[in-house]
Amino acid sequence: MPHSSFSSDNSLRATIPFADSEGHVIALVTHPADPSIKAAAEEAAELIQKTRSQASFTSKQKSSRRGNFPQLSVGVAHGGGRLKPANIVHNEKNSEVLQQLTESQPFRRLSGFATGVFKTWAPRLYEYCRDHLERLLSHDESLIRVFSNSVLPVAAFNFGPRTVCLPHIDFGNLPFNLCWIWALGRYDYCSGGHLILWDLKVVVEFPPGSLAAIPSGVCRHSNTKIGRKEKRFSFTQYAPGANFRWVDHGFQTEEMYLASRSKSEALAERRRKKDRWAMGLSLFSTLEQLGLVSELFTDDN
Repeated sequence: MPHSSFSSDNSLRATIPFADSEGHVIALVTHPADPSIKAAAEEAAELIQKTRSQASFTSKQKSSRRGNFPQLSVGVAHGGGRLKPANIVHNEKNSEVLQQLTESQPFRRLSGFATGVFKTWAPRLYEYCRDHLERLLSHDESLIRVFSNSVLPVAAFNFGPRTVCLPHIDFGNLPFNLCWIWALGRYDYCSGGHLILWDLKVVVEFPPGSLAAIPSGVCRHSNTKIGRKEKRFSFTQYAPGANFRWVDHGFQTEEMYLASRSKSEALAERRRKKDRWAMGLSLFSTLEQLGLVSELFTDDN
């Protein structure tokens, strides 16, 4: 895929898909034209800024390999010391902050809009996520769904005030799924805050109120710097890969699942695992399936 830098006119008026050599739309950036979404994004930024002072962050939450900014996640995740999918636990102060954010109208609106884009651009992948989340929640009633209008089990809030991500890959995320990222705040998007997809050799303007969907579990990504006095926050929704594996293995660990299989069944499972990338890729829509003309996205652009 060619290196691309899109003008502000395009980024403000269109959804920009990024496709592989076979036409699969594996990432996109959109700037919603709906005034209510723009208003929700502005209100969401104000709410993050307001609640930032109410939260208490550990050193690990303040700085990580993703960048030097505080971050809190909420939802259902497996891994990180958890023996099975469980609710992410916080202290009382941070739990109250996260409740304010997740129950607020602005973030519920942004979550619902992202769901609509998800269903439009990757309907098969959306159904795959919906099916697994519903089976997971039905099996364990103690698990709490973050947003009723989303099929992604985890939400992360980056409190800035200058959220600039370093180049990284989110290895714990389902590799063939999309991570949904909202850019929030006030900054000159022509000068900074660009989204960089290193493996795709793509740089794209990412204005406040814009939404990106990227396969963050396999695609190295980051942001360009913003001005010293500018403010940038972000809101992301994603799905840990271990959640899906837990469901697919009958709500048990992979070790327990394989131990209960016959030798031939265990071998078949290993073969399916080896070819799983092809199944995952088939869940992405192609430009042709979406009715788009692939010639619009060439080196000449």
